[in-house]
Amino acid sequence: MLCQLVINGLAVIDSLDLEFKSGMTVLTGETGAGKSILLDALGLILGDRADTNIIRGNKDKTDITAVFLVKENPEVKFKLEELEINSDDELYIRRTISRDGRSRAYLNNTPVTIQVLKNIGEFLIDIHGQHAHQSLSRSDVQRELLDQYGQYNSLIDDVKTTYRDWKSTNEQLKIINSDGEDYDARLSLLKYQIEELTQLNITESEYMDLTKNYKRLSNSQQLLESCQKIYAELTDSDISINTRLAAHNQEINALCEIDNSLKNVSTLLENASIQVDEASNELRSYIEQFDTDQTELNKLEERLNKYHELSRKHKVKPEELYKHLELLSEQLDQLEGGQAQHEILQKKNIELTEQYTRLATELRQERKKTAKTLSEEITNKMTGLGMGGKFNIEVNEIQDELLHSYGMDKINFLVSTNPGQPLRPITKVASGGELSRLSLAIQIVGLKDKGIPTLIFDEVDAGISGGIAEIVGNLLNRLAEYRQILCVTHLPQVASCGHCHLRVLKTEKNNETFTQVIELNNEERVNEIARMLAGMKVTDESRANAAQMLESV
Repeated sequence: MLCQLVINGLAVIDSLDLEFKSGMTVLTGETGAGKSILLDALGLILGDRADTNIIRGNKDKTDITAVFLVKENPEVKFKLEELEINSDDELYIRRTISRDGRSRAYLNNTPVTIQVLKNIGEFLIDIHGQHAHQSLSRSDVQRELLDQYGQYNSLIDDVKTTYRDWKSTNEQLKIINSDGEDYDARLSLLKYQIEELTQLNITESEYMDLTKNYKRLSNSQQLLESCQKIYAELTDSDISINTRLAAHNQEINALCEIDNSLKNVSTLLENASIQVDEASNELRSYIEQFDTDQTELNKLEERLNKYHELSRKHKVKPEELYKHLELLSEQLDQLEGGQAQHEILQKKNIELTEQYTRLATELRQERKKTAKTLSEEITNKMTGLGMGGKFNIEVNEIQDELLHSYGMDKINFLVSTNPGQPLRPITKVASGGELSRLSLAIQIVGLKDKGIPTLIFDEVDAGISGGIAEIVGNLLNRLAEYRQILCVTHLPQVASCGHCHLRVLKTEKNNETFTQVIELNNEERVNEIARMLAGMKVTDESRANAAQMLESV
């Protein structure tokens, strides 16, 4: 429900902070006082298109904030979770419109698009009357109203579940069918590619081993000559490193007789000599075992050429050919298994279609029975609201090859507001006031404690008076047991039925116009309803009548 509305810089409203209560709140005031501005503010909160002309003359921007209690609104909670916005039990919606045309929206201080605002707003407030947000004309809302009244939720859930299973199966079939268009060609290509790679008899690490061995053999001459040269310099010449190290060590040992601090140098030279001996032995062994077989080099080169050839052909790196073969084998298995899977899915698709058709037909029968009962009840309520005529709900089968999550029915709300006139869609027959009263009748009969938590009725009393106005007021009062009701009215019979009364006033100060909203106490309510009864001149008699009207609610 709506808890608070804060408005700054909107048309004739300079600054306004309103708190709202549960039950029925009525808003009254003279024509032009600014009641419509309050509805415009709520419209902007719900995602209406912004116009910079609404910004108050001395302000740089319009800033509107609304606070909603969403603890018992699962649809809004779910949408906020999808958006990853923490809501707790309250939802703050803020909308700003700047003079440069920029418009910003926030949900609990998180920036969102205007479309997100609209999607959330549909589950927060429904405004009925001659303004926007007239959801009663939408086919999906008409269907939901009928289904909520019918209370066949388990059947609807079965239809939705079967539809989801059918859709999933159908999508899998589409994928397989699209693959099947070139099934034979793909199958032949995969088999050829796999056979070609299999003949090479590749292993996962072979290419790296081949590369390493080829590099060694192709540089064998350089390796052998360099190793022989180094070995000779280490051991074979008169001035070999070993000979020179031995001479230097002998000289250092002689010096140690003079200065013992050189003893460590002697130790290091001895170790170096040992290391040189070990290196020399390693080199000698390497040279003796060195293989410069040209035949082996040719074999390596031929094997590597095959790797490179297939690498270019399959457009992968040579070292990735082994994994590429594994991937091709997996694709072949999937393709060969696809035909069997296709038959399984086709059978499942037929079974789900038959099951869906049976459930959808059963749902249609339930909807038709419910439509008959609901039509009669709403027709009776229309008579009580001074509309006359007839209300009828049509349930027609959708002639479509595709299935739908909500069944195969199109729901149409038809009305005739005058006896003898043909039934026509409500949006083409009902005026603004009639549509509001019709909506009120539907809300009373069909919804009660279900659906959108806050309903706003803007001048639902248009075109009625006297006893009918009293009936409208009482119906709104009854509906407020289940919903939060905000009602803009010019009739005292309706205003007297509210649990809370807000008066909208327009004042002038320093050549500026201001709109104020005041919550009335009991005495002030009597005076306001007396004004509505008597006009500008309030009498003791009108006050007495007003007090009596309030006491009789």
